Amino acid sequence: MLKPDKHTEIKYSVVYLSALMMKEIRQNGVIKYDELKNTLIQKIGNKVNENFEQALSFLYLLDKVNYLQELDSIKQN
Repeated sequence: MLKPDKHTEIKYSVVYLSALMMKEIRQNGVIKYDELKNTLIQKIGNKVNENFEQALSFLYLLDKVNYLQELDSIKQN
C-alpha cells in the first residue's frame, strides 16, 4: 500500500522502504537485488517482504533506479 493509514506501521510502508532503499543504493552504487532485500530485513524485520517489491517498483516508476538484468542488480539513475 502506497498511502499509509492509521493501521499501517510506518517503518513497513512503501514510502519509508523506498527511502531506505535509496540510501542503500547510494552508499553502494550498484547493489544486488537479494543483498538489498536482506539488508532491509536485517535493519527492520521480516515484514519488509510484504512491501519490498512495491517499494522497488515505486522507485522504478519515478525513474530513480534501474534494474540491471545481467547482474540481477539495482543502480541509481
